[in-house]
Amino acid sequence: CLTNTISTFGLTESATGERIAGLVEEFPGIKLGLRAKFPEIHIKLYAYGDDPIRLKELLSKTSDWVLEKMGKSVLSVTGDSMASVIGDLLRRQKSSIAVAESCTGGLVAHWLTDSPGASDYFIFSGVTYSNRAKIDLLGVLSETIERFGAVHEETAKEMAKGVRRITGATYGLSISGIAGPDGGTEAKPVGTVCIGLAAPDGVEGRRFNVSFEKRSMNKVIFAETALNLLRIKLLKAGQAGTIS
Repeated sequence: CLTNTISTFGLTESATGERIAGLVEEFPGIKLGLRAKFPEIHIKLYAYGDDPIRLKELLSKTSDWVLEKMGKSVLSVTGDSMASVIGDLLRRQKSSIAVAESCTGGLVAHWLTDSPGASDYFIFSGVTYSNRAKIDLLGVLSETIERFGAVHEETAKEMAKGVRRITGATYGLSISGIAGPDGGTEAKPVGTVCIGLAAPDGVEGRRFNVSFEKRSMNKVIFAETALNLLRIKLLKAGQAGTIS
């Protein structure tokens, strides 16, 4: 038996199953397993038979089929974590990252520095939790926070621009959200997170609502969502041949 694990992010377990429905019928000799490894979904492929060469070819064809069905949801075909995948992309592109976190409290930095050799691409992280820290350290305009609040795409964009500017990193990533259990409003319920990404070609701000029961789970999904935004940006930069 040969196996392969494909890690994905962005779809639920049921949605993942729907995307790859028909796999077992398409590839006789393959058995499929789906496992939730929060916040990711892992697709496990098992190839059964007596001929190792044929099994390897079958597993390769099946993996390619899964990649086509899952698209950008695929993080890795070897089961690597989001942070590990991003580290490899940054290293290959000779790029660097600096992070300004609020509600995630340094979780993104923890993940990014968990791999040996992270100093090749990781420059800085600051937990700018208070509005004063956002203004004084990152250069966020007080008018922006007064008008939009700390949890807003415009604030996140200014945070990302600020951390990129003060560190000289290729990319600046920021997170500001409401992890709960309190602090939500009708306009910005618990689970709202705003992410900023400053890059050589400009800055973008995105808002997501990904609420879970526990504060700790919201922090994890916020951090993973921010890293996923960076991952997609890096993939596009690689395809375009961008050199930082």
